Amino acid sequence: MPHPTKPAPSLAFTPASQFQAALEAERSGDGTTAATLYRQVLTGKGGDAIHAGAHDGLSRLLVGSDMAAAAEHALAAWRLTPTDPTRRSNLWQLLTHLGEAADVARFQGRDDCVGLVALGNALRRDGQGLRAERAYRRALERFPEVSFTLSRLACLCAEQHRLEEADALFQQAAQRHDGRDAVTRTAPAFLQSLRQGPPPTGIRATIQEGAGATNRPLVVYASCDAGYAVKFLPSMVRSILEDSALDCAVAVHLINPDPEAESVVAGLITRHGADRFIILRETIDLSAMGSNAKTYYACSRFLVLPDLMLRWNRPILMLDVDLLAVRDLNPLLASSSQSDLGMMSHALKRLDIWSLLYADVLHIQPTPGAWRFLDLTRRYIQHFLARGLPYWFLDQAAMAAVHLAGFADSAAPRLTIYPADIHSSRVMVDADGRYWTDDSAYFYSVRATGGGQHSVHRLNRRVGTIADLPLPS
Repeated sequence: MPHPTKPAPSLAFTPASQFQAALEAERSGDGTTAATLYRQVLTGKGGDAIHAGAHDGLSRLLVGSDMAAAAEHALAAWRLTPTDPTRRSNLWQLLTHLGEAADVARFQGRDDCVGLVALGNALRRDGQGLRAERAYRRALERFPEVSFTLSRLACLCAEQHRLEEADALFQQAAQRHDGRDAVTRTAPAFLQSLRQGPPPTGIRATIQEGAGATNRPLVVYASCDAGYAVKFLPSMVRSILEDSALDCAVAVHLINPDPEAESVVAGLITRHGADRFIILRETIDLSAMGSNAKTYYACSRFLVLPDLMLRWNRPILMLDVDLLAVRDLNPLLASSSQSDLGMMSHALKRLDIWSLLYADVLHIQPTPGAWRFLDLTRRYIQHFLARGLPYWFLDQAAMAAVHLAGFADSAAPRLTIYPADIHSSRVMVDADGRYWTDDSAYFYSVRATGGGQHSVHRLNRRVGTIADLPLPS
């Protein structure tokens, strides 16, 4: 007796398998197929988790071409899983950055959440602050559950020096979604309370000063953990001592150094001479911070700067350790030599208070004004670290708050603001390690730009600018 024929297996995708196929297409670089599959997932009954994942995927695929559309999908994913910290952060980032000045007409008339926030951002970038505020307030009225709009309105108020109002909005935002808003305060009374508080405690660090380092007219100071010391410190130090034309000592602040980092430092001392170096070593248990330990690595230098100013009593150039000096730095430092502090700002980034002042290049004069600024910055950072809030950008939130609200009742320190093009976004390297950069640049940021990191160890001599780069024959 013949066996009954088995039915052919179904070729129909389940929502889970369709989602997995979309992920695999995205990983392989087939964005068109991935987008089609993600959209098909959203038409089925895959459940909140799979639908949220599909929205995540579409947001990733769209962010480079249509940030507003990416934000719509990020918002949809967050609505499905509102307690997910990654989705909350993704939505916060997109709502913060979308909307250029040229987009006003594009978003005009939209009454959805993303459209209103994008319109507010675009209007701010176009200099139309009052209309921007109306767009943000309309978004808050229509979509009160999307608390991220509070950050947008708070930053607008801070830009207009409505500092108490901004402070209240940041606190409301922090209560709703925590994150970076939780470490952002702009009320002058809050800054005044920090200044009147107990003296800040310094960090526990040893200091080893080379005999000749104390006689140099300038200290170049960089701070990092062991991993960054191995990855970036040799190129950074070499660029300062060989390419910057500065007569300086180099102070290296190592946080939790390991044997490999110590070996790197020993090699630098052997190559360049012990009399050029000041080595600070700090050991601290950061296990309680988890992945936020990187915030401490960024902030630790500010916790010791006021003490170093008093110890050294000479100008300090504090740099991120992933920066390379790509030409003579003396003209840049001369431009800020009559101020208390020189640092970089980027007008187009001022939609965020955290980007009002950058922490990557800081030229510090041994003046009372500079010390008051940095002492209050240290107090601000310690206030939030002591409360278990080591959120990324705490150092720049501190500098912005001190700049905006720290001297309401006294003379503010004098700042020189460096333009953003002191940084190069490009480095072209040939086989001999010679490199070309933008003609305005003083520095190249290896980590921030991504490009060229694999060949940084080969950079040995600057030849000219990108415009001078010879074309292939």
